[in-house]
Formats: sequence, C-alpha cells, structure tokens
Amino acid sequence: MQVDPVRWSAYLPCPLLRICSQANGRIMQSCRPASPALSRLVPHALLLVLTLAGCRLPLLDGLLTSSADDSAEALLGGLGDGSAAAGKLETLPLECTFIRHAEKDADLGDALWNLVDEQCLPTDLRYRLNSNGLRAGMIRGSLPPALAARFRPTADAAGPTDGSLLEADQAVVRRVVQALAGRSTEIVATPRVPELVLLERDTRSSAEQLSGQTYADASAIFDVRITPAADGGIGLSLTPLIKHGPIERSWIGDDGAFRLEAGQRKTLMDRLVLELRLPADGILILASAGPPSSSLGDAFFRDPRGRHEGRRLLAVRMLARTTDPMFTAGPAATADD
Repeated sequence: MQVDPVRWSAYLPCPLLRICSQANGRIMQSCRPASPALSRLVPHALLLVLTLAGCRLPLLDGLLTSSADDSAEALLGGLGDGSAAAGKLETLPLECTFIRHAEKDADLGDALWNLVDEQCLPTDLRYRLNSNGLRAGMIRGSLPPALAARFRPTADAAGPTDGSLLEADQAVVRRVVQALAGRSTEIVATPRVPELVLLERDTRSSAEQLSGQTYADASAIFDVRITPAADGGIGLSLTPLIKHGPIERSWIGDDGAFRLEAGQRKTLMDRLVLELRLPADGILILASAGPPSSSLGDAFFRDPRGRHEGRRLLAVRMLARTTDPMFTAGPAATADD
C-alpha cells in the first residue's frame, strides 16, 4: 500500500511541517519518474532554504502568521507584556492606631507591656531607644477583650495624612495608609508646632553624649518602608525623623535622574532605625518611656503644646496578608493573596 504524501501531510498539527511536507510531496511526485537521485535531494534542499530564510519565507508569511502568533501568545501567557506589568503598582493597607491615655493607666501600662515581646529587637537598639525615651516591641495573636476594647477607634482617619486629626480631642485615632512595597510612607506622630525643643542622646554618633536642639516649625514623623514576606507578613523598617524649617526646593536623585522637590528639611535619627519581621498576626507597639524630659519619646508621644496630659502609643499592623513577589504567579504581589 502506497501512501500519498500530499494527503497524509494534511493531518500534521504544525502548519510549517504541513506546508513543507505538501511541497515536498508534490515535488517528489513530479520528479520520481525522471530522477530518483533528484527526489532524494529535494528534502535537504528545501530544509536548507527554510533555514537560511529564518522560517520567514515571503510566500509562507500569510499562511503562518495567525497560527504562529496564537501559539506564541499561548506559551507566553501574557508574561512578555513588560509595559503592562511595570505600570501596575499594588498597594498594601497599613493600619496605624494612636491611643491617648493617662500616665498611670493600668490597662495600657504594665498590663499591655507584659504581652509585648521587646526581645524581637537587638539589645543595643533597645538601649538606644530607651535612652531617648522610646519603647518598642511586638504582640502576636489576639489581645484580651478588655484590652482590645481600648484599641477601638473613636475617629477613623482614612483620608488625611497630615496629622490634623491628631489635634482633635479623640482618645483613639485610626489611620489606614496605602503603602507601596519598598517605597517611603510617612506617618505623622506629632503635627507641626512653632518650636520643638529636643534632647538627643547617642543618635548619630558612637559616643555617649547628650545634645540639645531647637527646631522651628517642626513635626515628628515616622518614615516607614515595608517589604512583602513569603509567610504573609512584612519586613518593616521604621525611621524616626524631624521635619523642620521653611519649605525649600531641592534636587533629589531618583532612579538615575534628578527631580525638583519642595519640602522642609529632614533630620533623621539614623541610629534609632527599627528593622524587624512583622508576621501577619503581629502588632508593632511604640510608646514613650520614662518621665517627661524633652526627649525624642516626648516629641513623638507627648503633646509638645501641653494641650493634652498623659501620653500616647502607636500600634501598627497589616490589614491584609502579603505575598513575596518571588512566590506569585504574576509579575507583582497583590494585597488579596
């Protein structure tokens, strides 16, 4: 039984193989009676021509374009669209809750700090924080019902981020910030005051020394950067800083280019940077430590104007589980993962 190569080639799945087989079959049928040697050379010659042409023969372009494009698009699955992936920025909801309480509040004093793990921070960092009137630690899991009731907000600040709601007479103020992974996000702890007297101890030098500074038109701010983690939590970096002085224009280097930015001067507390891994069920607690003494803790968690007695604390947590981009199917992590 002799098989017709032209008819058999119609069942080939690949368009390129089907067309080459059909052409080869017709040539072999026309050349078989004349020269058997020539019929054996035809497939090799045809393969050489296709190779030199890069499989893009002008006569075959119209037949192969649709099928080849569909196959390539199915294999790539949209991963080749770099512009669409680069233009897609996903934000992560970061909840910041400020709680005002009395100096000798039993619930937010020892009862709270007995639940806080302060050992998650290095010993030398805890010493530098405490010497500047700051205290920090992490809570995992749910709070006791009586203590959780103290964290329920009386004011929800989902919109403004300038700290104006902190000036209101509210015991608990909750703010939700949509943060970009790896980008700077500012949390205003103390709104702008005409004059801020600040005593700093060992914040930017290795020597044990105490220095004082008076800042005009100053506000206390936490600069926060988050990084999604594979376990649903985040890597958290938090830097205290003071913005002060008049608004000035300056050139800022960013991604290999310079851009003009207007803003106040920033004084970073470099040696007080908090870096830790915050799990999905974790809450970061920051508060002042010790009596009032014009320390950094007073600037962030006591009212410099003296309008409110007592102190405040800050609770930071994520409202959605995160996913490390390395473990996602797409090019970017989403807050819904």
